[in-house]
Amino acid sequence: MCLNIEFDLRVDGEAQADPFLDGYELEQMFASTRQSIGGGLRRKFAGIVCAEHAVAPRFKISGVYDNSLEEMDIQYHVDTCCQGFLMRVMRILNQRA
Repeated sequence: MCLNIEFDLRVDGEAQADPFLDGYELEQMFASTRQSIGGGLRRKFAGIVCAEHAVAPRFKISGVYDNSLEEMDIQYHVDTCCQGFLMRVMRILNQRA
């Protein structure tokens, strides 16, 4: 089973007069975020499928870099075939290492 990970990373707000990150650096940060989070999810969920439905979890990672605050907010959305598998996925997701 192939793990489905979708990313929606964007920039919001007006940039400060002397921004901490320029456009190129923001794209580098987004690429690094995709690689880091995507790699971590692939490691944690390699071969993990619902025992009842044989379906892998799906993840949507949403991130907004706020230019005015120079902060990045990242949210995970997890989609599974059933409630029991969602509970298992959340336990795995919340484990350290």
